[in-house]
Amino acid sequence: MNFISNPANVRKWEKFKKNKRAYYSMLILFYTYILSLFSPLLINNKPLFVVFEGSVSFPIFSFYPETKFGGNNLTEPNYKKLNRQEQFTNSSNYMIFPPIPFGVNEDNLDSLEEGTNPPSKPNLRHWMGTDDRGRDVFTRIIYGYRLAMTFSLILIIVEILLASIIGGIQGYFMGRLDLFLQRIIEILSAIPFLYLILIMGSFFGRGFMVLIVTYGSLSWIGLSYYMRGEFLKLRNQQFVDAAKTLGASSFSIIMRHLLPNSITPLVTFLPFILISAISVLSALDFLGYGIPAPNPSWGELIGQGRERLTAWWLITFPSVALFLTILFSAFVGEGLRDAFDPKDKVAYE
Repeated sequence: MNFISNPANVRKWEKFKKNKRAYYSMLILFYTYILSLFSPLLINNKPLFVVFEGSVSFPIFSFYPETKFGGNNLTEPNYKKLNRQEQFTNSSNYMIFPPIPFGVNEDNLDSLEEGTNPPSKPNLRHWMGTDDRGRDVFTRIIYGYRLAMTFSLILIIVEILLASIIGGIQGYFMGRLDLFLQRIIEILSAIPFLYLILIMGSFFGRGFMVLIVTYGSLSWIGLSYYMRGEFLKLRNQQFVDAAKTLGASSFSIIMRHLLPNSITPLVTFLPFILISAISVLSALDFLGYGIPAPNPSWGELIGQGRERLTAWWLITFPSVALFLTILFSAFVGEGLRDAFDPKDKVAYE
């Protein structure tokens, strides 16, 4: 019987769904993240398709030189300017842009009101204003959300894998191996995370994978303690003795018996790992040690707002997005904690 169809887990899922605040928060996070994965189709300065001289092109998926649309250069055209040229304004040629026609790194200087310099206030065209380079803030918040959630979900997988493997080995085999691994963990836990980021950045440069490797190499330590404790508790259970009597190998016992029974408590930590990862990424971007420019980031936008206090929208909108994401994740974590708690809540009047 697998993890999903297990009757005990089905009951926990039903209990979680009864917590409406947690359930709807999970749906909001899930659907907004799925929607953000398709943001290039919804928010982009490249057209979804171009009809030119009877042929259809899809610039949002492929590179096309300007010469394909009657231009003179072999570089990619500025499709907005191209759309205003004679071959598109006075003919049957046309192009269809996404609902929000702004690129994540596009400077929208042409669309700003006359006499206005970036950063510009929110208006009907740029709902959340523009940043110091004229880039649309709403666009960068959506793309930043996709980046932050992807970063956090990858970290969750890395943490669960490392904590399960190392903590499980410690708890199952115990003895000298447990002591040896525990000393290594104590050394790793003493390494300052910010110093490690600076060292890794100086050798390998700033980047998404560098942050994943650096943060993931230390963030699993706290979870490994829980896995170690679960394995220590379960290894003396009767079903483990029965499996050993039947000749099952240690690998089989760990994978088929101990791990499925010990992984359940870790589920309650998933939303809080998400909160931690998003907070750390935003803080590093704010300090200038995170994802390098011109990648979109909430922390980078807030950093711009710190330097331009009169541009209140640069602080307000990314801060609200960060606050709501953390708040909904905390609600999900609260719901999971209650769902996996064997004791029901008791209300005293």
